[in-house]
Amino acid sequence: MTKTPARHGRSLQIETAVIAMEVLQKRSAAKAVRSIGACIFLFLAGAASGSESIVISPGDCNSGVHLVARGARLSNVLDRLADTLRFELQLADSSDSIVDVDVSKQAPELVANISPVDNLVVAYVRSVDCPGRDRIVKVWTLPNANRAPPRTVDASPMPRQLTEAEKKLARDGEEMYRRAHGMPPAGDEGETAK
Repeated sequence: MTKTPARHGRSLQIETAVIAMEVLQKRSAAKAVRSIGACIFLFLAGAASGSESIVISPGDCNSGVHLVARGARLSNVLDRLADTLRFELQLADSSDSIVDVDVSKQAPELVANISPVDNLVVAYVRSVDCPGRDRIVKVWTLPNANRAPPRTVDASPMPRQLTEAEKKLARDGEEMYRRAHGMPPAGDEGETAK
């Protein structure tokens, strides 16, 4: 009689775990359908208008932020992200690269890696809403060093030739050093090797 409740308890645990997994799979499937729908929407909207398109899905603590941007200027993408994720934005670079991404990441990592050719600084703190996660506080764009015109460098002048007095001084200094350290004079090295 005591074994039946234990079996029943174990099967209840297994049944609960199976139900939990089914719920998680349904949530993941719903997220996938939303992402695919956003991609299709962007494709159709971009093809129809020929202009930029930006779709941002904030997600939850685990999934992070999903960003789809097609032909969008970096400043516009950052503006939209700043509005959606509530962070301060300071644009310092006058050039605007074009962003084409479809990515899901945690917000600080997503913003920091949104454009490989631009310099972005991301300041973040621990999130109160999502323990163990970070939230963005401020983002700066910096001027890109690669876009600066290259500086010309003058060829270094030829070193000047030593005078006979300077050459004698150098030889005397070397001779004193060798004597002080018990080494043979400079001219004797070749003779001892033979």
